[in-house]
Amino acid sequence: MRNPMAQRPNIGSTPEKARNTRRTLLRLLPYWQEHWLVMLGMLICSTASVGVTLAAPYLIGRAIDDCIHVGFDISVDFATMTVYLVGLAIIYVVGCALSWAQEFGMTWVSQKIVTKLRRQMMSHLVNLDVNYYDTNSRGDILSRFANDAELIKDGMGQTLIQVVTTVVSMVGMITTMIVLSPELTGLVCLSIPLVLILTRVIVSRSRTFFNRQQSALGQMNSVIEESINGLRVIRSLGREEDWRTRFATVNEEMRTSGTKAQINSGLLMPMLRVLDNFTYILVAVVGGAMALRGMLTVGVIQSFLLYTRNFLRPVNMIATQMNTLQSAFAGAERVFDMLDVVPQIMDKAEAINPSVDVRGEVIFDHVSFGYVKGKPILKDVSFTARPGQVIAIVGGTGAGKTTLMNLLARFYDVDGGRILLDGVDIRNYGITYLRDSMAIVLQEPILFTDTVKNNICYGDPARSTLADAQESARLAMAESFINRLPHTYDTLLVRQGENISHGQKQLLTIARAIHSNAPMLVLDEATSNIDTHTELLLQKAIENLTKGRTCFMIAHRLSTIRDADNILVMQDGRIAEQGTHDQLLERGGIYRNIYDSQFNVL
Repeated sequence: MRNPMAQRPNIGSTPEKARNTRRTLLRLLPYWQEHWLVMLGMLICSTASVGVTLAAPYLIGRAIDDCIHVGFDISVDFATMTVYLVGLAIIYVVGCALSWAQEFGMTWVSQKIVTKLRRQMMSHLVNLDVNYYDTNSRGDILSRFANDAELIKDGMGQTLIQVVTTVVSMVGMITTMIVLSPELTGLVCLSIPLVLILTRVIVSRSRTFFNRQQSALGQMNSVIEESINGLRVIRSLGREEDWRTRFATVNEEMRTSGTKAQINSGLLMPMLRVLDNFTYILVAVVGGAMALRGMLTVGVIQSFLLYTRNFLRPVNMIATQMNTLQSAFAGAERVFDMLDVVPQIMDKAEAINPSVDVRGEVIFDHVSFGYVKGKPILKDVSFTARPGQVIAIVGGTGAGKTTLMNLLARFYDVDGGRILLDGVDIRNYGITYLRDSMAIVLQEPILFTDTVKNNICYGDPARSTLADAQESARLAMAESFINRLPHTYDTLLVRQGENISHGQKQLLTIARAIHSNAPMLVLDEATSNIDTHTELLLQKAIENLTKGRTCFMIAHRLSTIRDADNILVMQDGRIAEQGTHDQLLERGGIYRNIYDSQFNVL
């Protein structure tokens, strides 16, 4: 039973900014430190690449001044010019190689970091309490693996090195320009505030529309997923036009917001280009006037114009890159939030892991439990299951039937009382040992994308031969339909076994439970999706299966529990009645009423 008060956050939501960027950065530092040598190499490559890039305009200016002589006649020193051209070619090739090296290195580092984070997330997820999955949506968890991890990779990879390169480039460019002409440098720097203001206004406006576009995309994905999953219901009720209308609405919202987002973001570069050109013209005019007065050479002006052309681009890139980094930090913060969740159900330091299997004596001793504090689901529940007994649990929806089994498997811990297994509180056992001692068949069958044989043998990989799978399938009455599959036991099941029927999936999960050979068995409505004929055949299999095992059967259909040793009738979180099938019928209480309603007894 899932927590009825579970709250679902927005699927795939990622905040634009981290709550605490400094703290998140400090959390990421150890991941970088593991690759400090590569990072140092990338920093050297980045600095060298910037130096090479800055050298090119300077050499072009020197080439003009040194190779072109203006007098009564214009003469060109081709020998010197050739030297400069060869030097420029070498500079561009080296710069290209350095850029490739730094991008390759940062891509390698970022992929290593994200791979480690995802591995940590998966390792952590499988150890988290079931309650975590009750209070967090599947879409949100998947978003941390996919969207947030990708944001970290992009931010920690290309964007980080671009920020470093851009900052170093700007510092180097300003320094070089000041050396060439402090006056013209001051003229160029006047455009920086305009660039920052323009970028901030346009990016802020376009971000609003991009957020709307992402929201519309999430709604569209939801509509598509629901329409595919509920296709049979939609067609059977003739509601196709309704879904077309719903899709058209979100599709139009996405088109509108996407168009506005692209139009607004598309304004930035043209406007910056206009500002860039005005600055370029202004520098050219002022520089030309200074050259006529003999204050600057033509070569210096040419170098300065090249620096001017490239100067505004890094200013805009930094603003864009910082937004990307903020998103990366926000994604990292969400990942760390999940990694910081501490499981409440853990092994004690002195956990017991006996070398022998449990006998299967289970005692619920005045057990109370609630998913939400102050709202108990189970209230002072006490009963005993002897080794080898079949205990059936019946009752209305929400009576606490499945909750009993969740507590037995320690998916949750009791709020009051205790559960004893062979006389030992189950909280004193190792969790792996406890859960290995029981096989659980859920009402909703869970299968994996693998062969039929491997799905059957999933509970005990040590016994994974074809003969083992066939024996388990035979006992579960699944052998007949498996032999009719295209590749029998080698048939690949896809997407939770969608290529077989629901009842057949349930038979395979029962076969998996049989194969695990655990001393205790839990059947949570295990026969609810099996036809009447198969159910009758399965009764004998369950009889054979339960010999020597303690078995708990949660059931709505009383025909499946007639031979149970003890039947617990749950009502409002308490055991209202208990006894054998015949004893409960004779009492004429709740069980009798359930029986009469199912078998139409007037």
